[in-house]
Amino acid sequence: MNSIRELVNQNRKKIEKFDLNYQISHKNFEIACAVAALETTNLVSQSYFEDEANLDKGDYVLRLYALLQALFVSIDSLYAMSYSITSSKNFININSNPKLRRLKYIRNDVVGHPANRSKNKHKDRGNSYCILDNDSVTKEAFTYYIYSSDGSCEKETINIGDLVSSYYKESISFLDVLYQVSSKFNQSSVLKESIAEVLDRYYKTGHFRDELYTFIDRYKAEYRNHKRENNRIIWRYELVLKLMDVSNDNSDIMDVIKYSIGIELNKMYKMLWGKDYSHKADFELPSMVLSAYRFFNRNPEYIPYIKHLKDIDDPLFFKSLKEVYEGASVKKMQNLMDYLGFIITLYYGQQWDLIYSITLPILEYKKKEK
Repeated sequence: MNSIRELVNQNRKKIEKFDLNYQISHKNFEIACAVAALETTNLVSQSYFEDEANLDKGDYVLRLYALLQALFVSIDSLYAMSYSITSSKNFININSNPKLRRLKYIRNDVVGHPANRSKNKHKDRGNSYCILDNDSVTKEAFTYYIYSSDGSCEKETINIGDLVSSYYKESISFLDVLYQVSSKFNQSSVLKESIAEVLDRYYKTGHFRDELYTFIDRYKAEYRNHKRENNRIIWRYELVLKLMDVSNDNSDIMDVIKYSIGIELNKMYKMLWGKDYSHKADFELPSMVLSAYRFFNRNPEYIPYIKHLKDIDDPLFFKSLKEVYEGASVKKMQNLMDYLGFIITLYYGQQWDLIYSITLPILEYKKKEK
């Protein structure tokens, strides 16, 4: 575990740049709290991987609980620092690392609420319960089982070194960018006006490619040291490019693609302006999205499934997607079935980024007030 010890040392050096005493003396308590939590995780990690003799089962389990909780808290702390420095939790994208996206689910399964993994109105849909195999816990790995109310059982075996290394590599990179940004973050007027021009062209003509390229060139020149995987502006730009490459014979699907592009562009706009594009409310809803909204309005028992469609790594993502598809099938809503069927096809093709973007219109659903 020498590599992890080295990562901990690198992380500590990055944290020291933010100077805990300085943050406290200047009443930057959000940053101070986050920095202190990150250092606590370093202590937990160092202790976890220490060589000790005569550890029993309880010792291993206790250390595992502490480690998972510390990692979970540290990711929240990194987001808190991002928000405090940039006024946006979305400025830097730590969630691009799939192992870290899984971390919150692993922590919830093992430490958070294993006996209440998911709540739905229908107890036969989506309830699952997690049991840690205490005998399996070592410094290197552990296993737990996920039992579902339908009688199925899944086995998860987690490599602890791999999980911890992923956290530290992302944290180190994240802290580098935050330190750079903290000294000069100003959301320059040039970038703000440039992304506004992109949205204006999208809204008024639908032709925005040249303006988008100009904006991203300016953005990269301003933040040239930002890694793609840690920057949500660049990440969403690449999502837009992938959406622009989609071709489908179903014109209604293509309308969803165009609308999803608008959502992504607006999210980029919001990161720089701190508010939605002024004409976002005027974006015309595609017929497939309207069909989805009508379905949820008329069948509110399916609304709880929407929350599981936010993240492809949610263990109930695909099951929830199929439940809504089957509900649409029962109601003979062909337009919605085509929409969800397209997402299911992308799922089987492991097109995770496209799934995220094309599902965004569903996530924007708001329950109809009576």
